[in-house]
Amino acid sequence: MRILIISDIHGNLEAMKEILNKEKFDKVWFLGDFADYGPQPDAVLDELRSLNPDIWIMGNHDYANAFDVDCKCGEKTHALSVYTRENITKKKLSKEDITFLRNIPLKKEEIINNKSYYFVHGCPSDPLYGYMFDFMPECLRNELGGEIKVDYLLFGHTHIPVIGEYENLIYLNPGSVGQPRDNDSRASYAIFDGMNFEVKRVKYDIEKTVKKLKDLKIREDYLERLIEILRFGKV
Repeated sequence: MRILIISDIHGNLEAMKEILNKEKFDKVWFLGDFADYGPQPDAVLDELRSLNPDIWIMGNHDYANAFDVDCKCGEKTHALSVYTRENITKKKLSKEDITFLRNIPLKKEEIINNKSYYFVHGCPSDPLYGYMFDFMPECLRNELGGEIKVDYLLFGHTHIPVIGEYENLIYLNPGSVGQPRDNDSRASYAIFDGMNFEVKRVKYDIEKTVKKLKDLKIREDYLERLIEILRFGKV
């Protein structure tokens, strides 16, 4: 059994397709943020639905589109987020898409093969907006402040891949499919074979995504910033 773990696609269908074309997998776990920044949020959503992920978690950008609220993302990309949500994502998603988004869970706990898993976009104590660039024990709390004890913690949101172990907890962030920000422009994802996680990278045709952004005729300053992030993998 090979499980494909993906997060933070952000409307970048080219990056997503490259992973799907090159990787062999039996199931999909998606940790949130299909939309904003990229040119094809609608196509990414359709592709995700066709994959029928066993795990599908709400990201902060997904939540912002579903409920028309701010994404509360980092200062460096906040203006880009707002602009692309208003001028790309909202124009491409249907009412049916929005209804679908509103039913995606903020987090999920599962027992798989006698092991406990916790899936979230940000972190357990702040599912939508909490950033864990590496594991922080104080984040492993529920809404009431109680400690969460699981075998595996999977999260996204930072766009930076990480695998680690804390006491008896194994944790993973697969990085970002469509908007890597760790100085590596290749699409990032992870594979889980039931025993071990492996973060993998794949090169995709960034210029195809760039062309699709240019075809949208968006504001030049925002366009240049989006292209820079795609080409250099950093904000």
